Amino acid sequence: MSITRNLIPVSALAGLLLCSDVIHAQSGDDALPAAGQCLSFDDSLMLAATRAPEVDGAWARRSEALANLRTAESLRYPQLSTFGRSGVGDNGLTSSQIDNQIGLRLSQRVLDFGDARLARESALADLDRRGFDVQDQQIVAAITVATAYLARLEADAMIAVITDRRGYFQRQQAAVGELLERGGATRAESAQIAAQLAESEADVLELNFQASSATTRIVEYTGLNQVLCDQSAANATMTDRLRGLDSIDAVIDHALQHNPQIGARRSAIGSLEARRERERRARMPVVDVVGIVSYTYDNGREDWDLRDRVGVDVSVPLLSGDSIGAGQDRVAAQLSQEEYGLRALQRGLREEVEITFRRTISLEAQLIRREMVASSQGDYFDAISGEFEFGLGTLPDLIDARLAYERAMLDVVSARFSLLRQKLSLMRLTARIPLPEER
Repeated sequence: MSITRNLIPVSALAGLLLCSDVIHAQSGDDALPAAGQCLSFDDSLMLAATRAPEVDGAWARRSEALANLRTAESLRYPQLSTFGRSGVGDNGLTSSQIDNQIGLRLSQRVLDFGDARLARESALADLDRRGFDVQDQQIVAAITVATAYLARLEADAMIAVITDRRGYFQRQQAAVGELLERGGATRAESAQIAAQLAESEADVLELNFQASSATTRIVEYTGLNQVLCDQSAANATMTDRLRGLDSIDAVIDHALQHNPQIGARRSAIGSLEARRERERRARMPVVDVVGIVSYTYDNGREDWDLRDRVGVDVSVPLLSGDSIGAGQDRVAAQLSQEEYGLRALQRGLREEVEITFRRTISLEAQLIRREMVASSQGDYFDAISGEFEFGLGTLPDLIDARLAYERAMLDVVSARFSLLRQKLSLMRLTARIPLPEER
């Protein structure tokens, strides 16, 4: 009986998935891949970060913070208002008169002991915090589609390996069927091959489901139903994005400086520090220069008269029912919470970065060993196939060798994509995810 080996070389696993034509693409977006191109890893991440409704919500919160900044800055500018008054009252000891007045009031704050400046600093820090929140939501959306992207590529790579197994056992089943008719094989051997064939078909069905699920998520996040580029392109992108982060210290320092969650916490602390100082100065006077121009009706003369007045308004809180003290304590407590939260976040980030980095190094070494095992299992299968062809081996030995080789190949695929996922985690922790430019 002739045995034909149809195996996938270890070196060819990186090119299992080739780019093909576009199945469907949306028009009107310069960021979208052109027709005939595959959907690249970078493009999928940027599309997800652009389209996610969570990101739109973060942008809306940033717009709110920008409006708060404009409100704080208005404290430094002149305030102009109009007014109208009408009343009746005493005018001297023995007479009263009707007083009708309409005019304009212009005021300018000239001294507030830093209140306007601190309000602006607090609003600016809060605006920065909302900007970091936008970046964090973009990273979350990008990581979601990136995980699905890798899941789809991994499922396709495993399907390629298992499909090769299915084809192999289909050929073996045909050959054993012919031998069975001539008495050269047993029913047990035929049943064993049929069982392996059925198992491979079941594995392909499950992997097809996983691939479809990943595709559904990619379509929902990117708006495209397009063939993905191969995993070697994704690996090249990740390697380029992580360039320069060659040591644990470098990765930790970069994460502590650029992680958006850390940035958001620091900005929140800066905003609360400005608010705390503003609350401390709440008992200080506020001095405004006020100018009033009005027309007033004098019922004694029965005539309208133009009046103008320039003066200084000084406002100093005396009794507040301890609301000022309560405000100071409230802001101080909020500031302490943010400071403790920042320390806890830094501790967790350092731990996660170090574990992820060490795991990446371990997986790189494991991948080399897995490839060596797969190569050795391939050689062993070649030897068993040769012995079986000359009648020196048994069919169960051949099947076991074939399955061992396939397991080794699947382990290579699994190790390769585990390494890619760890690199993706490092990109997330260090904020090196490709994101769209600011609106």
